[in-house]
Amino acid sequence: MILENLKFSETQDTIGITMSEANYRIKYKIGDFELEVQGDKAWVEAKFKELMETRVIQQPLVVSPKEKLGLPLSLAEFIKSKGSPDQHNVLVVIFGYWLIHKENMKSFNSKDMKKCYDDTRIPESTNTSQYLNIAQGSGYFKRLDEEKDGLTAWTITPTGDEYVEKEQWKTAK
Repeated sequence: MILENLKFSETQDTIGITMSEANYRIKYKIGDFELEVQGDKAWVEAKFKELMETRVIQQPLVVSPKEKLGLPLSLAEFIKSKGSPDQHNVLVVIFGYWLIHKENMKSFNSKDMKKCYDDTRIPESTNTSQYLNIAQGSGYFKRLDEEKDGLTAWTITPTGDEYVEKEQWKTAK
């Protein structure tokens, strides 16, 4: 059975099953036919298994993570869609969100941030590491135990995801 052979993880390139803490989604599309099952993990797995047994689904499936749906093609477009913030403490959190959800990185470091600045043609902060630490202190990033390319590695937290998705910097005092 296909369901029993699937491995569920945060991101996967070949099968493409993605799971977030609050939402779990399987999306299948072939031709004009599209099927999407969304909800808590147990219900989605049970419904998917039921559909497999009734042979509604007979082709490989395509799954899209909730966060990846609707993201622009470029980071510059994404920054523009967020109101073109120019404060570095906001930009690093948006960059972290992009790297995790669009670029499918497991973690990022200060070199990845530099590339984001380069890609968007925004002048880089003179102390990006300080802004990464500020984001950690605000609960937006989590510093990881392992390094990435010999540098401190970070990932975004659910609080950081919410900060970007709800554009909370616009309402902060």
